[in-house]
Amino acid sequence: MAQAAKVFAEEGYAGVSVRDLAARSGVTSGAIYGHFDGKADLLMAAISGHIDDDLMRVPPPGLETLAEVDAHIFAHYPERQRLRALLVEGAVAARHDPDVRRRLGGEHTERLDEWTDVYRSWQEQGEIAADLDVRAVLVTLWSIELGLGVLEALGVDLPDPDAVSTVIERLFAGLSS
Repeated sequence: MAQAAKVFAEEGYAGVSVRDLAARSGVTSGAIYGHFDGKADLLMAAISGHIDDDLMRVPPPGLETLAEVDAHIFAHYPERQRLRALLVEGAVAARHDPDVRRRLGGEHTERLDEWTDVYRSWQEQGEIAADLDVRAVLVTLWSIELGLGVLEALGVDLPDPDAVSTVIERLFAGLSS
């Protein structure tokens, strides 16, 4: 799966076949189909794995506020370039493949549901104003991450991670009012 994630992110989902992936990985197509239902299943596993590895890590000790936690996450956004490339590839594939659309949409919905529960606990602690829709906060944050991926795909130079971190921290500092 790591090889598939690398190839999809670097060369694009549409231009690579399961046969190509098998040859590059030194396995047979049958071995891939023995573990995955097809190329869409590989893409979904790659995206899910990268979300787990890149975003679900516990923040380091000492971060006490939601603003600090999210600032930390965005200070490390360059480390998630492959995840964003996979998400962009998934979004393109979803436009033409109903199975990818259904599965990727479901993956995003599940993740947003998980994150909503976590952010509601921050809301209960006063880190997010009670009158704010937590789901809207998360969709906005996720849109920033995805937008960075689109800009990367277009070759746009992205801002310094510290600058992005500062913007996120200031935005979140204002959410408690």
